[in-house]
Parts: sequence; structure tokens; C-alpha cells
Amino acid sequence: MKKHWSVLICCCGLAAASIGISINSSGVFYTPVSESLHMLRGTFSMHMTLFSLATAIMSLFVPKLYQKFSFKKILTFSVIIAVVSTAAMALGKNAITFYILGAIRGMSTSLFSIVPITMIINGWFEKKHGLATSIAFGFSGLGGTLCSPVLSSVISSFNWQMGYLLKAIILLLLCLPAVLYPFSMNAKDEGLLPYGYQEKQETTQNQATSSFHFMSISFIAFFIFGMLISCITSVTQHLPGYGESLGFPLTSCAILLSAGMMGNIVSKLIIGSLSDHFGEMKATLMMISVNILGIVLLMVGRSMTLLIVGAFLFGSCYSLGAVAVPLLTKYFFKTENYAKAFPTISFASNVGAAISLSMVGYIYDFFGSYIYAFIIALAMIFVSILLLMITTKTKEN
Repeated sequence: MKKHWSVLICCCGLAAASIGISINSSGVFYTPVSESLHMLRGTFSMHMTLFSLATAIMSLFVPKLYQKFSFKKILTFSVIIAVVSTAAMALGKNAITFYILGAIRGMSTSLFSIVPITMIINGWFEKKHGLATSIAFGFSGLGGTLCSPVLSSVISSFNWQMGYLLKAIILLLLCLPAVLYPFSMNAKDEGLLPYGYQEKQETTQNQATSSFHFMSISFIAFFIFGMLISCITSVTQHLPGYGESLGFPLTSCAILLSAGMMGNIVSKLIIGSLSDHFGEMKATLMMISVNILGIVLLMVGRSMTLLIVGAFLFGSCYSLGAVAVPLLTKYFFKTENYAKAFPTISFASNVGAAISLSMVGYIYDFFGSYIYAFIIALAMIFVSILLLMITTKTKEN
């Protein structure tokens, strides 16, 4: 069983790199780069919109690519491209350059991000599947928590160009364990069994109804749910800018992003354990409640202490997009349909994040306040709850 946990450690590194570093630490660059190059924040943050769109499109092809080509070769190639393109961000002089590099980064990162990571975990874990998923994606929050203040400090002490170079180095170091350690996407490919595997589980799955339709009401509702719930996560990247808009210095505001990332980690670990014990639906609704409380505190808070608490609670939105969505996909559409359903759901999630990343920036640019972004986030959450209820009522047994 040691190899199962070693593979999970590799997944932790990939999650920290593909989400924690590539996405969750991007917020510290928005203000310094946009001001340095005299861009609107929305214009600069558009490169992350293109990143998310490229990730969304590529995620549709990830299962087929890994079926046709060597898992390790694709992984190694994608990591190299992601590292080089991240370092090249330091050479950016205009929006077009950042947009091109953002798209390249998104395409390469998708090959070692949420879809392949969940496929690996599904192939190596039967028992404690929720916990394993939580641990892996908890490291995406850890990467953002630890690296955001470090990158912010480097940017303040040197410049944002040095920040991107450091970001590329950290990205490489986090991916090296998965690149160097020998393992396959599925334990059975190595003559092993998934952790906690029981023969009766396979029998039950084979007898289960395998009907699945992309145009069913349940799938469409859940598709939109995945899109909206991921829109909310993008707000976190603007927390440093939100704090600055309230009159706090940028160096102090970086702690808001770190608090959000810490909430990211804690909530992911909690939702995985809750899911294993009480079921995916109850765990998801609990985290949605926490997220609503976080938004309210951020809207009404005017002291840094209250904002930090709000940011921490708001970080629970990451547990919804990264952990709840994969677990609910498996719950609603069954294990045998996961590889077919999840890439499309992941596409929806990335499109949602792509739209939100630029939308939040432009909301501030045109209205001079982030408060409208929080109001929209609350509306999206309540619509998401309704969609979740529709999916539950209409899902195929």
C-alpha cells in the first residue's frame, strides 16, 4: 500500500503546481503589473481568462490523449512547456504577449491539472477516495498560501519580473516528484489493486445502470452548477486589490489572499472527510453555507481582522470547485461514466473561472468598487443551490 500513498504525494505536487502556483497565486501580480505597464486591471487579468479557456478546451481531450500516448511523456512535456511559458511572463511588455503566454500556460497546465489528477486518484483509491481527493487538492491551497506572500515580497523588494521567474522555479520543483517517480495512471496497470479495493464493488458496478446522456436535465443542470461555482473562486484572486481599495497597503493585503488559500486547504480536508462520513450532498451544502458567511463578512468588514476571517471562510469556495464537483460527478453519474462526464464538467468549471477572472477586474475598473462582485457571487451561489436540487431530483438511478 506504500505506493498508493507515494502516488498521492505526486498528485499533491501536481495540484500545488497546476492550481496553487499557476492560478491561486496570480492575484499578487494584478496590481503591480497593470500599474507598471499602464493597463486596466481587467485588461491584464484577461490573460488568466485565456489561461482558463485554454485549460477548459484541453480538458475535453485529456482522457483520450492519455489513452493514446505515454502518460509520463505527456506529463514531462507539459511540465516543461508550463515552466518555460511562466518564466517568459517576465519578458511581457504588452497585453498581447501576456495573452499568448496565458493560453500556452493553460493548455500545458491542463495536462497535469484537475482532470488527470482525479483520474489518477480514481485509479489508485477505492476506500478513502474522498479523503485522498481532499488531501491532493488541499495542496493547491497550500501552494497559494505559502507562495503568495513570498511572491508579493519579491515583487515589492525587486520587481514583478523576478516574481514570475521565481514562480517558474517553484512550479518545476513541485512537479518533479510526479515526473521522476515511476507510476501509471491506474494501479491495475502495474498489477496492483486500488487502495481498499473489494471484488464485490466491481460486481456491483457491472450490474449498475450505465445509461448516461449529455442532454439530460440532470447533466445540464450540473454543468451549469460547475460553471457558476467556479465563477465564485475567481473572486479570491482580487482580494489583495479589494483590501487596497479599502485603504490598506498592498503588502498587508497579500495576507487576504493567503487567508483565502488557508481556508482553501482546511475546507478541502473537511469536505473530503464529511463526504466519506455523511455523503457528498450534505458535505457540499455545508461548505456552501460557510462560503455565504465569508462573503457577508467581506462585504461588511472594515477592519483587517474581520476581512481576514471573511477571506478564510470565503476560501471554502475552492473545496466546492476542486473537491465537491469531482465527487458529485462520480455520485450523480456513476464511476463507469466518470471519464466521459467529468472532462465536460471541468470544461464548464474552467469557462466559469475564465469569465469571472476578467469580469471581477472590469467591475472594479468601471464602478470603482468590488462590492458588486460580491453581490453577483451571492446570486450565483443561490442559483447553484437550486441547480443542485434539480440535479438530485432528475438524476438517473
